[in-house]
Amino acid sequence: MGKMKKVLGKAMVLSVIGILVYSNTGLLAADASTTINFQIETKSPEKKLAKPDIKSNKIKKEEYGEYTLGKDDIIEINVRRHPEFSGRFVMAANGKIQYPFVGDISLTGMTKTQAIQKITKVLNEYIETPEVDITIIAYNSKVVYVVGQVAAPGRYSMNAEFMPVRDAVLAAGLPRENIASLRRAVIIRPVEDKKAIVKKVNLLSLLYEGNLKVNYDLQAGDIVYLPSTVLWKVSTVLGQVLQPAFQATSVYDSVDNINNNNNN
Repeated sequence: MGKMKKVLGKAMVLSVIGILVYSNTGLLAADASTTINFQIETKSPEKKLAKPDIKSNKIKKEEYGEYTLGKDDIIEINVRRHPEFSGRFVMAANGKIQYPFVGDISLTGMTKTQAIQKITKVLNEYIETPEVDITIIAYNSKVVYVVGQVAAPGRYSMNAEFMPVRDAVLAAGLPRENIASLRRAVIIRPVEDKKAIVKKVNLLSLLYEGNLKVNYDLQAGDIVYLPSTVLWKVSTVLGQVLQPAFQATSVYDSVDNINNNNNN
């Protein structure tokens, strides 16, 4: 039986060597020198691409910036040939507008394009082929804060999802005397239920050397702080201390001038 199996095995090998091999391009003849490789292709599982995290807590240069509507924004809706559905509307605290003949419509978190699509869909039940356009009149829902050694510290509205730190500082006004504070500026990003993120930024390098690598994008609620330097604090204190002395000297000078004029 063992010899029979070996003979049958050799016969099968010889028959395989002499077969005709079919391919997609036609009929190919195989001779004794042809080696046939059988390969089973296995598909590797496709890796799902991670969605970009638009609301990342990292302070960096962002790639996404289309403005989304929110509380206190003012929009103007214009429906062509239908003034009864047109007008200006204020986004309420719940993110809705009070739309005539329809009721409250939620637009919070939507871009202008998405809001147009939603209003159009709603109006399809009332008018035929509505043509809708939306204009953002006032950007009030997203602000950043610039404090410290700037000309006008305060809150500044954003007209995009992100605001470059350069734009925020220029809007607040550069310091006229304490220029060194630009080197030590920091961006503070409050994080709910966590410790705030703090990022140092050399605004002097950004504004006077054109280093755009540090032109980080701010998110709504971010704080830009320009601290005062030690020399600035010392000069300010000296100014407050010496100011009464200078005022007294000027008073004495004026009295002496009056007495001299009277003697003459």
